[in-house]
Amino acid sequence: MARRPQQRFTEDDFDTLEGRASKTEQKKAVQRMAALGEQLAELSLKQIQKLPVEERLIDALLEVRNITAHEARRRQFLRIGKLLRNEDETVILSYLTPQQGAKKTAQLNRWVDRMIAQGDPAIKEFMKAHNAAEHHPIRQHILRIHRDIAKQLPEDELVASKLKLFNYIQQVALISDN
Repeated sequence: MARRPQQRFTEDDFDTLEGRASKTEQKKAVQRMAALGEQLAELSLKQIQKLPVEERLIDALLEVRNITAHEARRRQFLRIGKLLRNEDETVILSYLTPQQGAKKTAQLNRWVDRMIAQGDPAIKEFMKAHNAAEHHPIRQHILRIHRDIAKQLPEDELVASKLKLFNYIQQVALISDN
Protein backbone atom coordinates (compact mmCIF):
# COMPACT_ATOMS: atom_id res chain seq x y z
CA MET A 1 0.00 0.00 0.00
CA ALA A 2 1.39 3.39 -0.99
CA ARG A 3 1.91 6.03 1.65
CA ARG A 4 0.15 9.29 1.28
CA PRO A 5 2.42 12.26 0.87
CA GLN A 6 2.63 14.32 4.04
CA GLN A 7 0.57 17.42 3.81
CA ARG A 8 2.18 20.61 5.09
CA PHE A 9 -0.09 23.08 6.75
CA THR A 10 0.45 26.78 6.44
CA GLU A 11 -0.52 29.58 8.80
CA ASP A 12 -3.39 30.46 6.43
CA ASP A 13 -4.91 27.01 6.95
CA PHE A 14 -5.17 27.63 10.68
CA ASP A 15 -6.51 31.15 10.23
CA THR A 16 -9.47 29.80 8.24
CA LEU A 17 -10.31 27.35 11.04
CA GLU A 18 -9.92 29.86 13.87
CA GLY A 19 -13.51 31.11 13.96
CA ARG A 20 -15.05 27.65 13.68
CA ALA A 21 -16.61 25.88 16.62
CA SER A 22 -15.88 22.25 17.37
CA LYS A 23 -18.68 19.69 17.31
CA THR A 24 -18.81 19.73 21.10
CA GLU A 25 -19.16 23.51 21.12
CA GLN A 26 -21.90 23.29 18.49
CA LYS A 27 -23.80 20.72 20.57
CA LYS A 28 -23.48 22.84 23.69
CA ALA A 29 -24.70 25.87 21.74
CA VAL A 30 -27.78 23.87 20.69
CA GLN A 31 -28.36 22.94 24.35
CA ARG A 32 -28.01 26.61 25.37
CA MET A 33 -30.52 27.63 22.71
CA ALA A 34 -32.92 24.88 23.83
CA ALA A 35 -32.66 26.20 27.40
CA LEU A 36 -33.43 29.71 26.12
CA GLY A 37 -36.39 28.20 24.26
CA GLU A 38 -37.64 26.76 27.55
CA GLN A 39 -37.53 30.23 29.09
CA LEU A 40 -39.28 31.72 26.07
CA ALA A 41 -42.00 29.09 26.41
CA GLU A 42 -42.62 30.30 29.98
CA LEU A 43 -43.58 33.77 28.70
CA SER A 44 -47.25 34.65 28.55
CA LEU A 45 -49.29 33.91 25.44
CA LYS A 46 -49.37 37.62 24.49
CA GLN A 47 -45.61 37.99 24.95
CA ILE A 48 -44.92 34.97 22.76
CA GLN A 49 -47.20 36.27 20.02
CA LYS A 50 -45.47 39.68 20.13
CA LEU A 51 -41.99 38.22 19.69
CA PRO A 52 -40.35 39.65 16.53
CA VAL A 53 -39.34 36.23 15.22
CA GLU A 54 -40.37 33.84 12.47
CA GLU A 55 -43.90 32.46 12.57
CA ARG A 56 -42.52 28.90 12.74
CA LEU A 57 -40.78 29.69 16.02
CA ILE A 58 -43.90 31.21 17.54
CA ASP A 59 -45.91 28.15 16.47
CA ALA A 60 -43.30 25.83 18.01
CA LEU A 61 -43.38 27.81 21.28
CA LEU A 62 -47.17 27.58 21.38
CA GLU A 63 -47.15 23.86 20.52
CA VAL A 64 -44.83 23.01 23.39
CA ARG A 65 -47.51 24.13 25.86
CA ASN A 66 -49.71 21.21 24.76
CA ILE A 67 -46.99 18.55 24.93
CA THR A 68 -46.92 16.58 28.16
CA ALA A 69 -44.60 13.65 27.38
CA HIS A 70 -41.06 14.31 28.64
CA GLU A 71 -39.19 13.03 25.57
CA ALA A 72 -41.53 14.84 23.18
CA ARG A 73 -40.98 18.12 25.10
CA ARG A 74 -37.22 17.60 25.00
CA ARG A 75 -37.28 17.08 21.22
CA GLN A 76 -39.56 20.10 20.77
CA PHE A 77 -37.16 22.29 22.75
CA LEU A 78 -34.28 21.05 20.58
CA ARG A 79 -36.35 22.04 17.54
CA ILE A 80 -36.99 25.46 19.12
CA GLY A 81 -33.26 25.79 19.77
CA LYS A 82 -32.58 25.04 16.12
CA LEU A 83 -35.09 27.69 15.04
CA LEU A 84 -33.56 30.19 17.48
CA ARG A 85 -30.20 29.93 15.70
CA ASN A 86 -31.74 31.81 12.76
CA GLU A 87 -32.87 34.68 14.99
CA ASP A 88 -31.02 37.68 16.38
CA GLU A 89 -29.75 36.81 19.87
CA THR A 90 -29.91 40.40 21.04
CA VAL A 91 -33.64 40.69 20.30
CA ILE A 92 -34.46 37.41 22.02
CA LEU A 93 -32.36 38.24 25.05
CA SER A 94 -34.03 41.65 25.29
CA TYR A 95 -37.34 39.86 25.87
CA LEU A 96 -35.82 37.69 28.59
CA THR A 97 -33.78 40.47 30.24
CA PRO A 98 -36.70 41.99 32.18
CA GLN A 99 -36.78 38.70 34.12
CA GLN A 100 -33.20 39.40 35.17
CA GLY A 101 -33.62 43.06 35.96
CA ALA A 102 -31.42 46.11 35.47
CA LYS A 103 -29.24 45.27 38.46
CA LYS A 104 -28.35 41.85 37.00
CA THR A 105 -27.64 43.37 33.57
CA ALA A 106 -25.27 45.92 35.11
CA GLN A 107 -23.57 43.13 37.05
CA LEU A 108 -23.09 41.13 33.82
CA ASN A 109 -21.60 44.20 32.12
CA ARG A 110 -19.10 44.48 34.98
CA TRP A 111 -18.25 40.77 34.52
CA VAL A 112 -17.57 41.37 30.82
CA ASP A 113 -15.29 44.33 31.53
CA ARG A 114 -13.51 42.41 34.27
CA MET A 115 -12.95 39.33 32.09
CA ILE A 116 -11.53 41.47 29.29
CA ALA A 117 -9.17 43.21 31.72
CA GLN A 118 -8.13 40.26 33.93
CA GLY A 119 -8.51 37.22 31.67
CA ASP A 120 -8.44 33.68 33.11
CA PRO A 121 -8.77 34.50 36.84
CA ALA A 122 -11.99 36.42 36.19
CA ILE A 123 -13.26 33.71 33.82
CA LYS A 124 -12.73 31.03 36.46
CA GLU A 125 -14.49 33.11 39.08
CA PHE A 126 -17.44 33.66 36.72
CA MET A 127 -17.58 29.92 36.00
CA LYS A 128 -17.80 29.17 39.73
CA ALA A 129 -20.74 31.54 40.06
CA HIS A 130 -22.52 30.31 36.91
CA ASN A 131 -22.57 26.54 36.42
CA ALA A 132 -23.59 26.69 32.73
CA ALA A 133 -20.49 28.69 31.76
CA GLU A 134 -17.77 27.15 29.63
CA HIS A 135 -14.18 28.31 29.61
CA HIS A 136 -13.38 27.93 25.91
CA PRO A 137 -16.13 30.07 24.34
CA ILE A 138 -15.55 32.89 26.83
CA ARG A 139 -11.82 32.77 26.20
CA GLN A 140 -12.37 32.81 22.41
CA HIS A 141 -14.57 35.91 22.69
CA ILE A 142 -11.99 37.67 24.86
CA LEU A 143 -9.11 36.75 22.53
CA ARG A 144 -11.13 38.11 19.60
CA ILE A 145 -11.72 41.38 21.50
CA HIS A 146 -8.01 41.70 22.36
CA ARG A 147 -7.11 41.03 18.71
CA ASP A 148 -9.57 43.73 17.58
CA ILE A 149 -8.01 46.18 20.04
CA ALA A 150 -4.50 45.32 18.81
CA LYS A 151 -5.57 45.81 15.18
CA GLN A 152 -7.10 49.17 16.18
CA LEU A 153 -10.37 48.36 14.49
CA PRO A 154 -13.14 50.99 14.45
CA GLU A 155 -15.11 51.45 17.66
CA ASP A 156 -18.32 49.96 16.20
CA GLU A 157 -16.56 46.66 15.42
CA LEU A 158 -15.10 46.56 18.92
CA VAL A 159 -18.54 47.20 20.41
CA ALA A 160 -19.96 44.38 18.25
CA SER A 161 -17.31 41.97 19.60
CA LYS A 162 -18.08 42.99 23.18
CA LEU A 163 -21.81 42.56 22.49
CA LYS A 164 -21.22 38.97 21.35
CA LEU A 165 -19.40 38.25 24.62
CA PHE A 166 -22.16 39.96 26.61
CA ASN A 167 -24.83 37.93 24.79
CA TYR A 168 -23.03 34.70 25.65
CA ILE A 169 -22.59 35.77 29.29
CA GLN A 170 -26.26 36.76 29.47
CA GLN A 171 -27.37 33.39 28.04
CA VAL A 172 -25.22 31.56 30.58
CA ALA A 173 -26.61 33.70 33.42
CA LEU A 174 -30.21 33.07 32.33
CA ILE A 175 -29.63 29.33 32.15
CA SER A 176 -27.68 29.20 35.43
CA ASP A 177 -30.34 31.10 37.36
CA ASN A 178 -32.87 28.33 36.80
